[in-house]
Amino acid sequence: MDRRQSIKAVARSTAMGGTFQAALRPVDVLTMDDIAERWASYSGQPLGMAKSHIVGFESFVLDQLAKGYRLDFGLVSFYPRLSGGLTSRDADPEADGLFVRGAVKARRALVNGLKRRLVAENAQATSRLRIYSVFDRETGRYGTVTPGHALTISGNDIIIDPARDDEGVWLEKRRHDSSRCHSYIKVSCGRILKSDSTVAEVVFDEAVPKGTYLLTLYTRCGRGTDFKVIHCRSEVKVK
Repeated sequence: MDRRQSIKAVARSTAMGGTFQAALRPVDVLTMDDIAERWASYSGQPLGMAKSHIVGFESFVLDQLAKGYRLDFGLVSFYPRLSGGLTSRDADPEADGLFVRGAVKARRALVNGLKRRLVAENAQATSRLRIYSVFDRETGRYGTVTPGHALTISGNDIIIDPARDDEGVWLEKRRHDSSRCHSYIKVSCGRILKSDSTVAEVVFDEAVPKGTYLLTLYTRCGRGTDFKVIHCRSEVKVK
């Protein structure tokens, strides 16, 4: 199976229990020569011709922008714009530091295309715990939970130690404590039938009201008692 390209994201915190931030960094940087070689291979053109086309394209774009045109190529658009501001109605733009600069805007086709082909990853995460799907084997439905039915949870690093009270699978409800803060309430604990790194099987024996819940998996991923508990959530509907 081909692995999808990924952009690495680094998580940082400014204080204990503070806000974590993710920063994207490029997978790699392609120089003009790299781009020319790849375009020549992709288009079947000789390398010299491919490079001259790219250089000519740059000159064309700059010439059209200098004439005040906006160039829309479908994936991206290039356009000139002003930066700075005027201090008064009769101010001289040049004296006020107003200047022209070029700008690039990604079109929807490019944004959607990257969403389908690139994934962000946390390069410093201690685990890549993830739930991919929740499958009710008796009804043959994904994303639904029926009390008493065996569920198959597919994911990554979802090893659970049922002997530990803080590891397991729960149905939770989100509680909105304020407009900017919310917490989670454990409603029902599942009974673990099987658990390995990619598949966990669980049954919720306790009847719960119908509605939308968050199926939450808590684990240490087999890394030892000193490793903090981590979790992942997947939205499900109780039928």
